[in-house]
Amino acid sequence: MKRKNHSQLEIEIRRRVEAKYDERNALLIHFVSYAAVNILVWVIWLFATGGFPWPLFVTFFWGIGMLSHYVDYYNKHGGGARKREAQIEAEVTRQLQLARAHDALRHRNHYEEDEIDGADVYELDNFKQRGLRLSDDGELLDLRLDEDEQLRQRQR
Repeated sequence: MKRKNHSQLEIEIRRRVEAKYDERNALLIHFVSYAAVNILVWVIWLFATGGFPWPLFVTFFWGIGMLSHYVDYYNKHGGGARKREAQIEAEVTRQLQLARAHDALRHRNHYEEDEIDGADVYELDNFKQRGLRLSDDGELLDLRLDEDEQLRQRQR
């Protein structure tokens, strides 16, 4: 990773701070225009005809946009961003600890050829698969024993 000199770091920090303030100003402008227009349409409705409160539509749907703008700001620059960073940092720490534990386990279970005198511990040439079966009276029987009995019966 390339190290940044002091002026480059200062420029990058300044850009981030300016972006935060620009977003905050945009949110404030959005809120002021929302409040002013809503006050205006409610006053028009009140003095014009009364009747059906059509400004509810303006207030409600524009309010959804206003709320989404606030949530966006909160998650980018407010408390949501701090919570997100803390959660990411905790998860990275947890993943690093997990990786270290896996490495330690792998290292502990690693067999060196010198330790096992050249034998291949993973080789299972002489392995015979065993099986069990349930007898009529509910006992578990070894299939090899069962095969031996069958051979004896055939020989008789």
